[in-house]
Amino acid sequence: MGHVVVKYKVTIDNLEDGIPDYQGISDKIEAFSEVQAIEIKPLAFGMMFIEVQVVLGEGEGIVDKFESQVRAVDSLIGQIEALEMGRL
Repeated sequence: MGHVVVKYKVTIDNLEDGIPDYQGISDKIEAFSEVQAIEIKPLAFGMMFIEVQVVLGEGEGIVDKFESQVRAVDSLIGQIEALEMGRL
C-alpha cells in the first residue's frame, strides 16, 4: 500500500466573544501520528488558519476519516480544505 501527502487549510470560526485559541487547537491536531508539519498562518483581517501537512495511507475513506478526526478536536473548527495532494 502506498502513501499520500495532503496539505490542509483548517479555518477556525471566530466568535464575537474573543480570539480563538489557535495554538491550543494546533497542539491537539499536532498530536495525531499522521501529522508531519503544522503552522499557524495569517488569513485576513487578523484571522488565522492552521496549515497541516499529513502522510496518510492510500485506501478508500482514509482521507475522510482523518478530516473527521480533525473536526472532532474542537467545535470552533470551520472548514477543512485540501490545498495539495500527492503520492509519496
